[in-house]
Amino acid sequence: MRPALRLVTIILITIAPFVCGAQSYLNKGVSVKAKQKPLGEVLDIIGKQGGFFFSYNSNIVPADSLIDIDVWNKTVKQTLDVIFKGRFEYKVTGSHVIIQYPSQGQYWYVSGYITDELTGQRVRDVSVFETNQLVACMTNDQGYFKLRLKERTPTTSIAVSKSLYRDTFVNVMPGVDQEVKVSISPKNIELNDVVISSKDNFVEGTWFGKFFLSSKQRMQSLNLNKFFVEMPVQGSIVPGLSSQGKMASQMINSLSFNLVGGYTAGVEGVEIGGIFNINKKDVKYVQMAGVLNMVGGDMKGVQAACIVNTVLDTAVGIQMAGIGNVVRKSVTGVQSAGIYNLAVGRVRGTQLAGILNTAIDSFTGLQGAGILNSSIQKYTGVQMAGVLNGAIQDVTGLQAAGIVNVCVKDVKGAQLAGNVNVCIGTMRGIQAASLVNYATRVKGVQLGLVNIADSSSGAAIGLFSFVLKGYHKFTIATNESMPYTMSVKTGTKWLHNVYTVGCNFDDRNKKYMIGMGFGSELPLSKRFTINPELTGHGIYLGSWEELNSMVRLQANVNVHFGKYVSLYAGPSFVMYWDNKQPKVDGFATEVLPAGYKKNNYSTGLSSWIGWQAGITVF
Repeated sequence: MRPALRLVTIILITIAPFVCGAQSYLNKGVSVKAKQKPLGEVLDIIGKQGGFFFSYNSNIVPADSLIDIDVWNKTVKQTLDVIFKGRFEYKVTGSHVIIQYPSQGQYWYVSGYITDELTGQRVRDVSVFETNQLVACMTNDQGYFKLRLKERTPTTSIAVSKSLYRDTFVNVMPGVDQEVKVSISPKNIELNDVVISSKDNFVEGTWFGKFFLSSKQRMQSLNLNKFFVEMPVQGSIVPGLSSQGKMASQMINSLSFNLVGGYTAGVEGVEIGGIFNINKKDVKYVQMAGVLNMVGGDMKGVQAACIVNTVLDTAVGIQMAGIGNVVRKSVTGVQSAGIYNLAVGRVRGTQLAGILNTAIDSFTGLQGAGILNSSIQKYTGVQMAGVLNGAIQDVTGLQAAGIVNVCVKDVKGAQLAGNVNVCIGTMRGIQAASLVNYATRVKGVQLGLVNIADSSSGAAIGLFSFVLKGYHKFTIATNESMPYTMSVKTGTKWLHNVYTVGCNFDDRNKKYMIGMGFGSELPLSKRFTINPELTGHGIYLGSWEELNSMVRLQANVNVHFGKYVSLYAGPSFVMYWDNKQPKVDGFATEVLPAGYKKNNYSTGLSSWIGWQAGITVF
């Protein structure tokens, strides 16, 4: 026989009697009946029946205390557990049984079944937990649970909680493995009081919650939605594998570190997650994740994620994300994202996104996006977008876009666009676009190639301006250079566009004129008005390549005969540039009649005092 094997054999032979003796003493059957006898005498009776002696510290086992006991044919261990209610453990040494406090680190279990008090049916997914040790478990499909406990306090109770049932507390014998039966009663709930989700557990109903959390974790959160505890530190590998065990979802931590991801009640300090952080309630100060952060309550401080930040209540502070930030309620602070920012509630602060910013409620501050800014409720501040700014309600401030600005209601401030501005309501301020400005009502200035309004009490400057309920005139007139002219005037009284054509039909001295400019009609009295106008013209004398130029500054006095007809006449000052083109057969070489006095300045440039007279209709 090898020496090592020989040694093991000798050891086993040596300790076998002690082991067998230990088992025999505690497992021997005894019967004891006593009433108001001292504990020491009762222990002596048990020792005599078992053939051993008790050893104990009189400071923890009061031998003179009077007890009542009535047991029949139970083991020594069972009898001692009845006497001491499971508070001690027993160790056999030689012919002695030592009574002592349990050694540290020893666990004990409470198990059993949970049933519905009304139906008697066993209930699954019931949370069973101990509030001091902060350990928990849930019943299985058969309503069975097994809860592991450690500390042996003088009194211990377990809490039983299930959504839509009344909370129940059960007192258990500390330090003793035991099985209990618990009945829970349903709550009396009116139909309109039933709430499927709330601020404290809504994260479990989101796509992220369903993806990262098990059904057991989501149900436990729903069961314990009123029980929360503050703790200093927690660490997780994944949800459910945490230093706080299955109760992590009910803990509010000062420091939270999650290797892959964590699921806690909240943070009042710092939380860092390798991939994700999920919090049922509020987060304060700092939260960072490699992929996403989700907060079921409020976020106050700094939230940073490489992909997405989501807050289901309000956010106060800074959100930074590689792709997007989402806040279900109000935002006070800054949202900065590579692709999009979304705030369902009110925003006071700044949204900066590479593509899209959206505010569903009112916005006060700055929106800056590479493509699109949108605001559903009242907007106060600055919208700047590479492509489009859109506002459903009023805008007070500035909309600046590379292509289009749109406001469905009123604007008070400015719209500046590369191509088009649209204000469906009243525009109070400035609309400026390279192509088109449109506003239903204008109380300010439109500056663009085309300006359109339903009504206007301001001014429109552009190639074409049209106000549906504005100034529309048609004139037939003559002047010193063109015997026949026609003009169309559109815009407002204070500033309107003037489009003019003119001609001379003499077959040997033909000449044609086309021009446009700006004018205004200022009241002098009830029947008299004055029309200052500045127009520019091209004069065609047979060659488009040698088109001559004319500028006229004129002031016409109108005499009104009713609402639609007036006669007018007045002087003008004319600057004319003559290209001195060779005569073309049938066309005039001079725009003025022979002998008309003019002032010559240089080759081709001249000026004169002219006149015009005509009739206006409409």
